Amino acid sequence: MPTLHWKGPAPERALVQRLNDAGWRLGGAEPRVTVVCSAQPRLAGPPKSGPWVWLCEKPLPVDALRLAVEQGAVDVLWKGSRDWEARLLRRLEESLVETPAPRVPGTLIAHSAAAKALLAQLAQAARTSMPVLLTGETGTGKEVAARLIHEWSERRSRTFVPINCAAIPNELMEGELFGYAKGAFSGAVHGYDGLVSAAEGGTVLLDEIDDTPHALQSKLLRVLEDRVISRLGENAWRKVDFRILAATNRDLKQLIERGLFGEDLYERLATVQIHLPPLRERQEDVAPLVLHWMERYYAVEEPAPDSPRVRSATPETLDVLRAYPWPGNVRELRNVIYGALVAKRAGDELLVSDLPRRLWQRERVGASALVSAQEVERRVSSGTMNLRAELERLERMALQAALRRAGGNAAEAARLLGEVGRGTAKDPGGTVRTMMKRLGVGTRGTT
Repeated sequence: MPTLHWKGPAPERALVQRLNDAGWRLGGAEPRVTVVCSAQPRLAGPPKSGPWVWLCEKPLPVDALRLAVEQGAVDVLWKGSRDWEARLLRRLEESLVETPAPRVPGTLIAHSAAAKALLAQLAQAARTSMPVLLTGETGTGKEVAARLIHEWSERRSRTFVPINCAAIPNELMEGELFGYAKGAFSGAVHGYDGLVSAAEGGTVLLDEIDDTPHALQSKLLRVLEDRVISRLGENAWRKVDFRILAATNRDLKQLIERGLFGEDLYERLATVQIHLPPLRERQEDVAPLVLHWMERYYAVEEPAPDSPRVRSATPETLDVLRAYPWPGNVRELRNVIYGALVAKRAGDELLVSDLPRRLWQRERVGASALVSAQEVERRVSSGTMNLRAELERLERMALQAALRRAGGNAAEAARLLGEVGRGTAKDPGGTVRTMMKRLGVGTRGTT
């Protein structure tokens, strides 16, 4: 009998009986699902993991609904509605549906909750033929994710064709993707069917889709809508059966606002959108990844007779690796481990001193800096930096911290904030009060 954890005022006896009749038992060490009965989910302390349903006392504004979903709620029910008990029983029944676990390659490391959730999303996407947009920072493994979708898809058992849009010159991209007829241009002595045709019955990955020429995007949209392609130099359209995946490390919404990417194409590609978490959100995966890259290194590099074979990393080394923000993510971790193994001269453990200087000196350097230079570099290079918003966020955080420390006293907060907080006003708290009004911060540092 599955167990149900009930948080908040105990349910009425009639509801308990309905739950029992449906095969549910209240209480238990490992509940299948949790029901949070309260006015606010934040105050109720929703479960950190597992499905839960928020049973609220009054109708909800949209912001409260968003908050509940952000915190993992499967559904939000109002006790004043006529069918809330029936809906609750349906949600409980749905929680019993088991999703078959996909076959995960042994070389894939997914110990963290974030990585496991990602695999579940990829497996869900693999059961359809819908386009998928994979987003995430550089080095998070978007091509690996695309290959998993292809391998887990029973409908797309044939070729997987990865296409790096940034590696193909703009003037050649249409011919590379869709092919060209003999004589279509100078040098076209033979016809060519293109990479999309090569993926017949399989999957196409358009990596770095943000680098697609704007003029080509309308044709790509036609291909997605009608599954037809036309080679350069031909007027005929040919049907092609393929599944398309796209990947990018940039914010396509921002590119759309700047007129650099077509909104129609984005909406078509993002039918299913999956975001790959950065390595800094996968703390539990760092240690097994280190061992994984060690094994991969020695699989291709036999150590010299006078060189050691490193088999593990010290706890201190793993602590340093976990503390690093990894702007290059898993790819950067791999390169760090490979570089350390190349330079290793003695011992079978990886030490902190074996790591690159930027890793183990980070805390000393960061003591005088509030912003990670690596994170700024990553955001600027990926086109995801919003400088105005980041400056305002830093300003608000510093102001709130100063007001909390000063007990709400604006003059003392100005002293704690230093030059900017004091300003040039005779009243030392005047600048702080102006900041508080502009940023919407209360006297105790609350918004």
